[in-house]
Amino acid sequence: MPRSRPSAEALLISLFLAAPAAMALESDREQTMQIDADHAKGNAAAGTTLLTGNVRIDQGSLSIRAERAEVEQQDQDIRRVVLDGAPAHLEQEIEQQGRLKADAERIEYLLAEQKVVLSGNVRVERPRGVMTGARIVYKLDTGEMNAGEAGSRVHMTIAPKPKASQPAEVPKS
Repeated sequence: MPRSRPSAEALLISLFLAAPAAMALESDREQTMQIDADHAKGNAAAGTTLLTGNVRIDQGSLSIRAERAEVEQQDQDIRRVVLDGAPAHLEQEIEQQGRLKADAERIEYLLAEQKVVLSGNVRVERPRGVMTGARIVYKLDTGEMNAGEAGSRVHMTIAPKPKASQPAEVPKS
């Protein structure tokens, strides 16, 4: 199936990417965004854009891969973005913290509520650790995180903080 370039309306997704990227590299927002999918359709009156089939979104250090991306907007503001996949994948360089990698069956940005909900076989990797579980909710405005659901478990692996490099010992004469 030939790949088609999404309509200009699909670029509305760029607003969603700028909002939750408070800790992302500042330079990412200044980069050109590339969006590819097998199919795109939108409805300006309803405020929806749907990208389907091998969705790829790249902007600076941000890389998103999903089978489906749905963007909802109201009064020209992005309200909700849903990424679905097997899994949906997101990677981005975080200011002074290294690379964040997240996989989940669904990644949902609820911008009006200032939160991101990852659900379904969630795995989040940071340079010093990994967290897995059925569901993780992250509040963008406060940094508060809540993980787990009834009947499921959360697993975290946290590496020790690297030791500061010691100055070379000078031989005594």
